[in-house]
Amino acid sequence: MTHYILHPPHHGITYFWGTFFPAVDLFLVSALYLSRRTAIWGLLLNSFLAFFGIIMMTDLIIIGAISGWIKTDFWQQPLRWLMESMFPNVMIALADFLVGLALYKITMTDNVLGRN
Repeated sequence: MTHYILHPPHHGITYFWGTFFPAVDLFLVSALYLSRRTAIWGLLLNSFLAFFGIIMMTDLIIIGAISGWIKTDFWQQPLRWLMESMFPNVMIALADFLVGLALYKITMTDNVLGRN
């Protein structure tokens, strides 16, 4: 939902994709994990979306550092520089991938949730 606020889809196609992919991750991927037959598709789609987001946001970190978008100097205040960059969002995307991996393992394990 944060992407919807940051990237309103009515502002153009670039903003649309910034909202569309997280919405697919939120709704479709979550639905795919509900069944053992579709859990692998949920894992594949979640992995693709998470790594796509990680790559795109890491690219934005690099461009932001080169262009001077981040006003803090890395060498003087490295923690503040990291917090002002997209690094926290990259960590959220990584956590999203790990949660998806855990959901897949839980879905496919027979002994969980009383399954035999």
